[in-house]
Amino acid sequence: MNINELKKRIADAGCVGAGGAGFPTAVKVAEGADSLIINAAECEPYITTDYRECMENSWDIVSGVQTVMEFLETRQVIIAIEKNKPAAIAELSQPEKQVLVKSLPARYPQGAEKVLIAACTGRQVPPGKLPADVGCVVMNVTSVAFLARYLKTGMPLVEKRLTVDGSAVAHPKNVQVAIGTPVGEVIAFCGGTRFKVRKLLMGGPMMGLALMDDTMPVLKQNNAILALSEEDVLQTEASPCIRCGRCVDACPMHLVPPSIAAAYKNGDPAAMEKLDVGSCMECGCCSFACPAHRHIVQTMRMAKDAVRRAHMAERA
Repeated sequence: MNINELKKRIADAGCVGAGGAGFPTAVKVAEGADSLIINAAECEPYITTDYRECMENSWDIVSGVQTVMEFLETRQVIIAIEKNKPAAIAELSQPEKQVLVKSLPARYPQGAEKVLIAACTGRQVPPGKLPADVGCVVMNVTSVAFLARYLKTGMPLVEKRLTVDGSAVAHPKNVQVAIGTPVGEVIAFCGGTRFKVRKLLMGGPMMGLALMDDTMPVLKQNNAILALSEEDVLQTEASPCIRCGRCVDACPMHLVPPSIAAAYKNGDPAAMEKLDVGSCMECGCCSFACPAHRHIVQTMRMAKDAVRRAHMAERA
């Protein structure tokens, strides 16, 4: 195969980023990159699916890495793992595996693509650009392991490992499920719930999406199902912004959420774009740090949507 045939095979297999974003892997595999970064920096609370991939399928990870390196002719590969997973670091650092494992501080959102590139290479991805624009290809550790298995067996992406956790779950565990399985069936397999579920999340507590009910099917990019009880969900009234700047300090992309919120309130898409709202990755650090309990992430999402709508209106 050549690189174009490989990308077609990856697309045919249905491979997407397994870390949560679901970005098509075939688009990521771009020629001209000199660095391949394998993302095993699983930084959200509760989630341990990538950790189990490292422990159970390390040879698939290495095989997938070697395949991608061969086709892209990259000069270096870095498997990035947070320091709080010493067993995974030891498993992948064995001499015969011949890959560089870089241990990173256990700090959220270490696993975010742009943050990871900066931590591993020192390069900054400009706003609106992709990792390939700075010579990097970033692949989730589970995605690259799946690629190795697919090239050996021809079996497309039909199943997903999930962390099923949260105080309401009777027996929290990692499970391998068929894509399309209803969330309720997965929870039932884990013994059901012990308490009334106050909030059901698909994903982690920082970037996960709240579900209306448990009939939603498992998707390719799902990495967790969290069932939280009443005690875990703090309901507080948002109060006016006190201009403390904690959201600015917490933002990994160095944005200024209060200014973006003001521009959104004034209906000024040009100002929102100038303030680089498009670089927001909705990690939730701003909302978590806010002492006024303001819904900053939701405001950022609406601001990004307003900018998109403004561009669509211009093109029309």
